[in-house]
Parts: sequence; structure tokens; C-alpha cells
Amino acid sequence: MSTPKREKITDLTKLVKGGDKLPDWLVLWAEKKLGLHALNVAHAHIEDDWEAGSTDNFFKLACKHLSLNYDLTGLENIPKEGPCVIVSNHPHGMSDGLMFGDIAMKVRSDIRIVVNEFLQCVRGMVPYEIMVDVYGGEAAKRANMAGMREILRWLKGGHCILVFPSGSAATYSHRDRRVIDDPWQTNIASLIRKTGATVVPMHISGRTGIFFQILSIINKGVRANFLAREILRDGRMRHTIRLGKPISPATIAMTENDESLSDYLRLSSMLLRYPQITAATTVPERSMAEIEPHVPAEAQLAEIDALPADALYAETANGLKVYAAEASQIPHILHEIGILREHTFRAVGEGSGNACDLDDYDQYYTHLIMWDSRANRLAGAYRMGRTDKILQTLGAKGIYNSQFFRFSDKLLKVLAHGLEMGRAFICKEYQRHPASLDTLWMGIGHYLARHTEYRYLYGTVSISSEYTPASRALMLTYLKTHCMNSELMGEVSAFYPPTGAELKSEDARLVSTAVKELRQLTGLVADVEPDSKSIPVLLRQYLRLGGRMLSFGIDNDFGGTLDCLVMVDMPQTPRRILDRYCGKEYVHTDAQ
Repeated sequence: MSTPKREKITDLTKLVKGGDKLPDWLVLWAEKKLGLHALNVAHAHIEDDWEAGSTDNFFKLACKHLSLNYDLTGLENIPKEGPCVIVSNHPHGMSDGLMFGDIAMKVRSDIRIVVNEFLQCVRGMVPYEIMVDVYGGEAAKRANMAGMREILRWLKGGHCILVFPSGSAATYSHRDRRVIDDPWQTNIASLIRKTGATVVPMHISGRTGIFFQILSIINKGVRANFLAREILRDGRMRHTIRLGKPISPATIAMTENDESLSDYLRLSSMLLRYPQITAATTVPERSMAEIEPHVPAEAQLAEIDALPADALYAETANGLKVYAAEASQIPHILHEIGILREHTFRAVGEGSGNACDLDDYDQYYTHLIMWDSRANRLAGAYRMGRTDKILQTLGAKGIYNSQFFRFSDKLLKVLAHGLEMGRAFICKEYQRHPASLDTLWMGIGHYLARHTEYRYLYGTVSISSEYTPASRALMLTYLKTHCMNSELMGEVSAFYPPTGAELKSEDARLVSTAVKELRQLTGLVADVEPDSKSIPVLLRQYLRLGGRMLSFGIDNDFGGTLDCLVMVDMPQTPRRILDRYCGKEYVHTDAQ
């Protein structure tokens, strides 16, 4: 690069005492080492381009002349009009702001970017910037009030603000043993609430170099002098930038306060850094047998008609009926259950891979059957293990989940008063009807009402590998943070625990304040998933019942699913749910 002919935007001779007396060759050498020369040359080229008639905006030209290249996804998530705040992590420094501006200007021109005093000298930035001071003390806070008022005015005018809530480039954390953002400031969260702005999270890959990180550890205050040097490094790599789905004012209103909103926004941004492909693509392909043909409807209907009257536990006006039966009573229906299980589980990336999904446990477990009496066909099923009977005849090995978890004697004494639930499915044709799952649970509830010796429901809920690693990690972290059974979780251990499947430590800490409610988790997972699917329906159902987690494991023989071992203490379930499923007369006499 040649020395720019225009006035420098950063002149070292004016920054150093006695600098005007330094020889030109020394000044040039120092400016090159500090990255200031590259900035001066790039800015001169930008102004040359404008004089030559270029209509490109400052950010686009800055990225061009500083060789800042990136791969971008999610540009369509920036609303074209209305108040909007784009929040991003801050891994590098000045180059983040330049790429940030270039991206936003692809959609709308009414942007302002919140910057610190380091960029005050950049003439091309002036029309777009709102200045704050992230390095000062109390005086800086007072001065920043003017900046906050300008942000508020701009948003109320229906415009777009770009902001790095950490305020400064990410630095090394001894606690997390990696480079992470500084704490995100809550003042921007307050402004978002006041204006009802839509928020778009963004994530930029990468980090600053080792030299900058060492400086940050030794003396964080001097690192601003070396930010320009980092731009040269940033120009030698290609960055990955993702924009997440817009966060609506309704979602923002769910957060308790500015701190929790700030943590929610940071988590939304950081979730974008996790792999976007589904975990199913990393699971080795298994050989899948051709699924057997369906059992003749006549044979199934004959078995339904032969069931005793007290086998019926629930029925609805739409023709769905729920029966409980043993394997010996329903050989044909049981075979059809195995076929339908395989069809249903394969559709979500799971499945046994066999022609019919049945096992030895099916022969002595009770089967809850949801039968469509109008169409004369199976609509769904659940498998229930009467744990006291199983322990008496087969011991702990007779429990299905003993294949995946090691239970202590203390826990087995508790589970003896429970039903092991599992292998649940609802046929595809009935999944679109909310009443289907509700009806199946009415059958479970009325079974409990008749068999009051059972107080607990327990079993595994699967999180399919069809979910992205980000949402699987988010769900696992949420469950570990908010939904554990603190008394019994130490009494069980998984043979194949989900090692490395949680969020990174700095992200996991945000869950305790940012995602306190199930509806927040539901919305965040939908935002992360490319097809906007929410958390598994059955997981949501168990959590509504007050279910608490005991342990987690990976089932590699079932598509690499994440299994969540959950237990529901029915007397602790909200009364309105008990009334619906078990009946208003249901009262459990303490079985322990």
C-alpha cells in the first residue's frame, strides 16, 4: 500500500507526544505495525471512489478495500421497515462494525450503528454513528445519556439500530477457557422495551489474535490502541455471519426485566454459532428393513370387540376410545402396534430399523390402545410397565430402561409405586389433531384413578436427532437448569451419557435468567430450527404435568436420540390437569 495523499484519519504524530519530531520512516513503520496505515489507505481509496462517482455506501467500500469477506445467511430476517435493533456478538473489533453495516445496508438505508470513541475519527462513519464511551467511568456514563436519547429517538422514528451490547471486543475468560464476549449491557434492553422494536440476533465467527488477547489480560485499557492491527488479520480470513429469526415484542415481553432480556438476546445470538445441520446427518446410516404390511383390519377389530367392558378407560365424542390390554389379549393388534411404531419413529429420524418394532418387554407390559371406532383402526398407543409386578417376577432387569440406566436400590423402591411409560406414538393421520394426545392421556389418567397403588409415571422422552445440535443442547441445558429432581437424580446414571451435548459454559449460564418458562424455551427452539418446529410434544406434556428429570442418555441404536428420563409425581400435578385426566374424584392415598 502506498502512503495516502489525503489527510489521514489517524495520524500517529498527533497521538504521541513529540510525534511531529519523529522521522517519517519511523512513523510509517509504526503506523504499519499498528494497522493505522491500512486504515488511512483504505479510507483514502473510499473517498477517491466517491469523487470518481461511486454510489456505494461507506460500509461496502470499507469491506472492499480492507478485504473483509464473509459468508452470510439469514439476510431475509431483517425487516425492511419499522423500528428494529440488530444485536451481535463482538469477536474482533472495528471490522465487526464494518461488516455489520455492510449487511444491514443491503436491506435498509436508515441505519445507525452504536460505536465507541475509537471510530470517532473515521470520517465515513460519521453519518451513521451514535457515539458511546465503553472505557470511561461515571463521567462517561453521564455523557452516554445523550447517546441513549439519540437511540431512543431513532427507534421511535421507526428506524434501525445496530449495536454490540458487549461494548468492546471479546476477550479471554479464565473461567470458560476460551475467548468470549464481555457482559452485555442492559441499557439497550431497556430501550428495546420502551420502543417495541423488533430484534434480530446476529453472530459473527472468529476472535482476535493471541497478541491482542495477551494485551487484554495484562492491561485491558490499552488494547484499544491495537484494534486497527486486528483489521489486517481479519482481512486474511473468511468470516461466517448468521442472522437469526426476528424476536417479536411479544416474546420480549415474556422476560422479567432488562437483565433477563439482555441475557435472552445474547443467548439468541450465541445459539447461531452452533452447527446448523441436524444431528441426524452425523449419525452413521443404518440398514433399514422393509416394514411389514399392516395387519388385516378385521383381525384387529375382532380383538377390540372381544375385550371386556372394564378394558375401556376413555372415549370421546369424535369416536376415539382408549383401552388397556395385555399382550395375550391382542396378538394381532400388538403386531400392528409394532408396525405403526416403526412407521412413526422412522418419520422423525428414529426407529429400530426392523420390519416390526416389537421386543420382549411387549409381552409382559400393559398396552394402552387408542382406537378410532369410526374408522376401525389404531390411532396410537402407549406402553405401561407395572413396576411392582415386574420387580417381583424379573427384578430390575425386567424394566425396559434398565438397558440404558443404572438404578439404585433407593430409586427402585420409589419406582415400585410407579408405571414405566414408553414407546408412545400417534399415527401421522392423527398427529394434526390436538385431541389425539389429550385422549390418550385421559386413558392414562383414568387408569391411575382405578389403580391408585401407582403414584408415579416415569420413562424416557426422546429428543430426535432431527433437531439441530443447538436446540438439542438448549433443551438439555434448560432441563438440567430448571427441571431436575434434586432428591433422586443422584440415584440413577446413564450407561451412555450425552457427553459434550450441552451448551458452552458461557451460554449455559444465561439459561437460568433468560429462559425461565417453558413457553420461552418453546419459542427459542422454534427460532433455532430451520423448519420452526418446537420442542417434542411429549416432552412438553410431561413438563406440564410437573415432570422432573432424573438423568439423560444417548440411544445409538435408535437413531442417536437424546433420551430424557423423567418422573411425574401425580399428586404434585396441578389440580386442573388432574381433574381433566383423572377425574375430579381422583385422590391418591400416599403409597410410600
